[in-house]
Amino acid sequence: MLRMKTTTPAITAVRYKAIRAAMKTDNLDAYIVHHLPTIRYLTNFSGSNALLVVTQRSVLFFTDDRYAEQIKTELYQVDGLKAYIERDIWKFIADKKLLKGAVNVGFESNVVSVDSAKAMRKALPGVKLKAAPGLARKTTMPKSAEEVAYIKKAADITAKVYEYVLGFVKPGMREIDVAAEITYQGRKLSSEGDAFEIIFVSGIHGAFVHGRASHKKIRKGEVITLDFGCRVNGFHSDQTRTFSLGKPSREALKAWSVVTEAHARAIDAIKPNINCAELDLVARNIITNAGYGDYYKHSLGHGLGIEVHEAPAISHRNTTGVVPEGCVITIEPGIYIPDNFGMRLEDDMHVTSNGPVYLTSSPREMIMV
Repeated sequence: MLRMKTTTPAITAVRYKAIRAAMKTDNLDAYIVHHLPTIRYLTNFSGSNALLVVTQRSVLFFTDDRYAEQIKTELYQVDGLKAYIERDIWKFIADKKLLKGAVNVGFESNVVSVDSAKAMRKALPGVKLKAAPGLARKTTMPKSAEEVAYIKKAADITAKVYEYVLGFVKPGMREIDVAAEITYQGRKLSSEGDAFEIIFVSGIHGAFVHGRASHKKIRKGEVITLDFGCRVNGFHSDQTRTFSLGKPSREALKAWSVVTEAHARAIDAIKPNINCAELDLVARNIITNAGYGDYYKHSLGHGLGIEVHEAPAISHRNTTGVVPEGCVITIEPGIYIPDNFGMRLEDDMHVTSNGPVYLTSSPREMIMV
């Protein structure tokens, strides 16, 4: 067993308190966390293998010997934390009777594999395993000031890269070459890496909502959609901008005016605890009423943090979800016309009691380069 020393954000204790309150409500003696991003929120561990078990009095952290040195400086100081270096975690838990006396144990049923479920059952005979997929993740939606600052720094790097791209792109360049340059420039500005595979699509490729950069050459007059992000201390930005190589068509400018109105109205509507479906429909109704409803192929946005796509889902299908105070969300309406063009405008927003705060600073107009 190892005990760690590192600075711990105050929100960490708040999250554990909320988890334990939910456990008490659900009559759980322990809660097992498999989801690595959630484990990072709760412990600061950034490796690729870990398991966390939360009880009312302790936090049991497990990883393997590849990370024995890393965790000495990385793990938060958490009351009741016990860290173990083990390869066969469930055998160790069974042999050491670490969950002795536990009757009801919750787990993240949405991320646990069949093999992991079998290992849990074998290690915990007589224990009732109960599916509780969102119990811990709900506590990570509101972000601490430090976490928001990391997202803001990532967004600032993204904005600088976008400014560079506007001066770099020329007719005849391949989409894939521009995407490679974006990665390089982000790294030069201290991004830990791309938030996700860069979407750089031009002309008719713009109608591919999540199209990959291809070998297609960019042509004068085409509308270009660029969706990318950077990463700082594990936290991501996510920005989409639409610009044109020369003067775009009248039809593209008409659609763009609809997208920007939907984007602005949705941001004006953001407030703590707004219903996710209600917020989505603010933008969706504007696009639909303008005659583009069939060409809006995705939800309005999503939570953002250690994962690019976190809860809450800002979707018209998420009729029970809300946007809690303190979380960071994206707002990204778009229109995609097959065999013609596509466009999207996306910003990262911090939800506060005083209104939404932009974390994305890039210009929002369709710039002609």
